[in-house]
Amino acid sequence: MVTTVQSTFRQEALATLEKANNVNHAVLISYSRRVDDLDPLAFFQSGETDFIGERFFWSDPESQMIFSGLGRAAVIQSSEQGTERFDTVHQEWEQLKQQMFHIHDEKELKQAAVGPLLFGGFSFDPYEDKAHHWEAFGEAHFFVPCIMLTVSKEGTFLTFNEWKQVDGNVHQLIQDLEMKADRFKALPVQFEGQAELIHMEELNVDEWMKAIDDATAHIRDHEYEKVVLAREVLLHYKDQVQLAPLLGELLKHQTTSYVFAIEQGKQAFVGATPERLVKKSGEDVFSSCLAGSIERGKGDIEDQALGEELLHDEKNLIEHQIVVNMIEQAFEANCHHVQKPHQPSLYKTKNIQHLFTPIVGNIKNGCSLFSLLDQLHPTPALGGYPKEKAVEVIREIEPLKRGWYAAPVGWIDSQDNGEFAVAIRSGLIEENRVRLFAGCGIVEDSLANKEYDETRVKLRPMLSALGGLSN
Repeated sequence: MVTTVQSTFRQEALATLEKANNVNHAVLISYSRRVDDLDPLAFFQSGETDFIGERFFWSDPESQMIFSGLGRAAVIQSSEQGTERFDTVHQEWEQLKQQMFHIHDEKELKQAAVGPLLFGGFSFDPYEDKAHHWEAFGEAHFFVPCIMLTVSKEGTFLTFNEWKQVDGNVHQLIQDLEMKADRFKALPVQFEGQAELIHMEELNVDEWMKAIDDATAHIRDHEYEKVVLAREVLLHYKDQVQLAPLLGELLKHQTTSYVFAIEQGKQAFVGATPERLVKKSGEDVFSSCLAGSIERGKGDIEDQALGEELLHDEKNLIEHQIVVNMIEQAFEANCHHVQKPHQPSLYKTKNIQHLFTPIVGNIKNGCSLFSLLDQLHPTPALGGYPKEKAVEVIREIEPLKRGWYAAPVGWIDSQDNGEFAVAIRSGLIEENRVRLFAGCGIVEDSLANKEYDETRVKLRPMLSALGGLSN
């Protein structure tokens, strides 16, 4: 359990650090304090000099919770190919928490996702042959940042995470941490223009459309019920693609989505996804069934008509119900008091609207956020059904290597609260190139041309933010 200091700050901080002094090894000191408003995007950009390649950004829908992190104070990785990777990350996080001491002076910080926070994600398919451009990301890669800004409804907070061998001079240690926090003042948001887009190429379109035809034939032969097949486009730029202005565009225009970025050296995985996989707050857990989609209308009347069409479209309703059934089963295995509405509603983003069914429950003793991730990933909305067969089919016939596309990305704090989104509407930045991904659920009456048109709609959020448009 993370040791926490609050209330009578300096006295209790000294007492807690004296305990750390008796451990006889380095401990992770996490120091948090409330600060005046800092822009999280400016904070992210400020790390370009000292922390380039080791930054992350996260904003949930409507920017209710924003994290911006710099550096790596601790790293948890797993190269295991089975579902054991979820348990490995969980167990190593529990062990790391035993070495943490969180110092803060306000009771509310305990509930504000402040302090030692683990951020990262998993690959979609650990058995997939890895493409060279995904090698830096691995099957599971998580980290505690050196410096983190948290912006929430409770306020704005800075957290510093440092390994220290507490040698008795605890007064000096606290003073040093306070001085570091004092150096952060209001930062301006100053973006240079985004790099110039030179060329966009759609990769392996013919192979992808043939895969759809093959899949529909197999589904009609009752080999499986559904499979999700993705394709990719490759954007070429004149210069290095800049992360901060890209995130700024996504935050401005994709307000109903999770906006995220994870740097790994010279690469960055970035997206604006509307889909929550699972959220845990105390004992309460939440998931979103998001499957079945149609484009937005040009005006309110057309938009409403398209929404009504989606709500009564048999193909999309079948696809959606497969997802609802699977997520409900995972919740029943891990939660008490599972609840969901009887019919789906609409979830609208700027470019597309989806069938949406929320599911909630209370987590059972002995279950964790990571055990839920293990059972939920991939949902039929991202893989297909049955799960194992669909992933095997994707591995065999999909003409790309997914890496972290459509996989869980998110965070967990020291109180075991956390949230993971599904990394769709996403792209991998490689200096002056960007790979964008989009997929569609394939059932027996799917038509390749219509699925192609749907992927063009799903590519729009990232293409627009990157200065290109789907033709």
